[in-house]
Amino acid sequence: MSNCVRIDNNVNFFYEDSGTDGLDPSNYTTIVFIHGTGYNATVFRKLFPFGPNHNCRIVSLYRRGYAPSSPWTEEEVALFTSSDLEDGKKFLRLAGLQIARFLLGFAASQGIPKYDKEKDTGGIVLHGWSLGTLFSQAVLFALDSLTTDELGQLENYLHAIVCHDPTAITHGMLQPPLPESSPWWQLTTVSEKWAFFKKFITGFYVHPNPYSHDLADLNLDKFDENRPHSLSELPEEELEQILSFEMYATHDAAPFTTVDLEAFRFANRRALFDVEMAKYLPDVRVRIVCGIEGSGLLLFFVNGMQRALKDPSGVCGKGAERAREYKVVHLGRGNHFVFWDEPSWALDQFVACLKD
Repeated sequence: MSNCVRIDNNVNFFYEDSGTDGLDPSNYTTIVFIHGTGYNATVFRKLFPFGPNHNCRIVSLYRRGYAPSSPWTEEEVALFTSSDLEDGKKFLRLAGLQIARFLLGFAASQGIPKYDKEKDTGGIVLHGWSLGTLFSQAVLFALDSLTTDELGQLENYLHAIVCHDPTAITHGMLQPPLPESSPWWQLTTVSEKWAFFKKFITGFYVHPNPYSHDLADLNLDKFDENRPHSLSELPEEELEQILSFEMYATHDAAPFTTVDLEAFRFANRRALFDVEMAKYLPDVRVRIVCGIEGSGLLLFFVNGMQRALKDPSGVCGKGAERAREYKVVHLGRGNHFVFWDEPSWALDQFVACLKD
């Protein structure tokens, strides 16, 4: 079923909802998924039937710009199409505040169970995927902008954030150089890039060593031609209902190309590597998750965050220090769409990674 939460300034966030059938109404956990680039909230629909296995309600949020959620305003677009550092910071703070207020509005309107720390039940897990990780982590960056009442209410519910296959900008990392033989160099138009992106992101990759920090051990862009891609079983008309070329070509592309990278590095440091910021919602668990059969680019960013556990300032910039607890988890199999290909197993892994 679909529903909507209205937050400040008449911003509407629509979401798909698995509902509460088969759940214990007194202590179920809500997992809120945030989708990535070019794929809307319906991409998580195959997870819905398996929520009761874990007493979990599955909610899939449509990001701003993806109908039926509200489009970005001209003033907001100006922030994430600006190269000014302060504009970039304002956008990330705004993005984090809006997601936090969606969570508060959802919790209040649905009367969901609060988090019970002793039993580890109830509350909300915020699960960002791909570009969606930028928005889930932005919540941690923006906590000090919430009112005291909002912060207190959020602490009653939010107890974990999962960053699944984060992009380079989520953690403010430079993208590694692609080899001269990379197909990306041969693409000139947005339409050509979109066509290849859909193959690139849904493919399966074999890596010499997926846990390595050495680029030579990671297969960046040569997917297995002999293995069917994720979503390849869908008829074209069904696939089109999940996709958004317009957002890929415009608003989702803009942060990668125009926003000052230092804005993302600054936000990442405040979210994870700032002792004072970690005092806000100090018990929130953070997991950075990656499948070992996705593109080596995704593995490179995740493995970089694993390296940051030992060398925060070396990876994330001057001033970064161990602050908020987080762990890096490599899924034993699966590509970028493991939740589509193996929804039951994937949900098992998403829940299990929070228990260690």
